[in-house]
Amino acid sequence: MNEKEEQQHPVKAAHEFFSEINKEWKRFKRGTILSTIVCSILLIGFISGYLRITRFLGFDLVLLVLLLPLAGFLIYTIYLTTSQFKFFKRWEKRMKRIYSYEETLFADDDKTSGSE
Repeated sequence: MNEKEEQQHPVKAAHEFFSEINKEWKRFKRGTILSTIVCSILLIGFISGYLRITRFLGFDLVLLVLLLPLAGFLIYTIYLTTSQFKFFKRWEKRMKRIYSYEETLFADDDKTSGSE
């Protein structure tokens, strides 16, 4: 749909937008779950690796200063991805309802315009 048609039919453009979101919703959720799992594995590997290094090489303050921000970023990323998943889970039902409602509106519109 080009820009001129979108200006003339904004509801149709919104409907197409909801249609695309409805199709991609499962990918969004899977992506956040996968990101959370990968970041959790990285964090666990990071902590166990750090403990092994400090056990064999001894405590190094420079290494701790460099690696603490990395652990903080991993924890923050896990927090963000779990928040995204909660958002997707919360809005999934609402988006499906909106999309199905729009489908019925467009179907009713097609029936009324076809009978004229």
